[in-house]
Amino acid sequence: MSRHFTRRATALPGFSLLELVLVLFVLGALAAVLTPSVRDIIERSRRDAEARSLDEISATIAASFEQTDLSNLNVAALPGTIGATDTPTAFSLSTAPVYTTTDPYAWFAKVARGRGHAVQAGLPPMAQAALRGIAYNPLGNPRLLFAAPDEPGRQRFLLVSLTAPSDRLALPAYEAGLGWFDAIWNHDWESRTATLPSYWQSRLMAAQATAWHEGSGGLTQVSRCVVRRIVLPKFRVTVNSNHPTEAAFVSFNNTPNAFTAPANSGAATTPEILGGRLITLNRGTAWPGVEALRFHLRENATATLQ
Repeated sequence: MSRHFTRRATALPGFSLLELVLVLFVLGALAAVLTPSVRDIIERSRRDAEARSLDEISATIAASFEQTDLSNLNVAALPGTIGATDTPTAFSLSTAPVYTTTDPYAWFAKVARGRGHAVQAGLPPMAQAALRGIAYNPLGNPRLLFAAPDEPGRQRFLLVSLTAPSDRLALPAYEAGLGWFDAIWNHDWESRTATLPSYWQSRLMAAQATAWHEGSGGLTQVSRCVVRRIVLPKFRVTVNSNHPTEAAFVSFNNTPNAFTAPANSGAATTPEILGGRLITLNRGTAWPGVEALRFHLRENATATLQ
């Protein structure tokens, strides 16, 4: 006696085929809705982490302003503010730099030394763990430090990091003028609905500008440019020289006798000096005389010679 078995195509036990189709449809719809949200959470976390990293780098930069070694440690070593034997800091001069080698006077090299790390000049920063963590963000994009053009009362710096693949978002080419610098300085980079500075829009291709404004749920990509502003005040030293025969010799910026107040000349004021600089005041009938005062400049200061 033969038996014939017929196998039916059935759904899983307890579920009809229609029910499974409906479940898959709902899961697909949820995935479509949640995927942008998950991506947004990842991008926000990445930006927040980078903001914390830039805060730490900014703190190291600010701490360097009182270093007397202007060539190797003090980041605020700009032309006209350093001694004859000092080398100025190499700031960013491009928004897409290629750090193929390490300039010993690069801003990130000074930050590394300020944190107690050794720097190997000539070796790419990517090959030096301490420098790699300063010069690059986790996406592999170079971090940038720009110095503002000289202006009264302060010296400004911009620390900039792009937390998006460089083939998705582009920064405009660097320009040395104040307009380029202020376009970044005065913009709100924290807002997740902000548009680009008009200065940028006129310097990017249409497709590049559009990419910055494409986001989910009415958001833009502008906040993916993380910016930290650093301000170093400038001060003056006023010398009241009332001594009948002795002059006051003021040294600063690693420059001996950078300013002289002649004997019995009354009040004489130095040019503006970057905050944190070491000031020494000598007195005598001729330079160098003898040292009378030494301090770091943290406010407008007055000294009296009598």
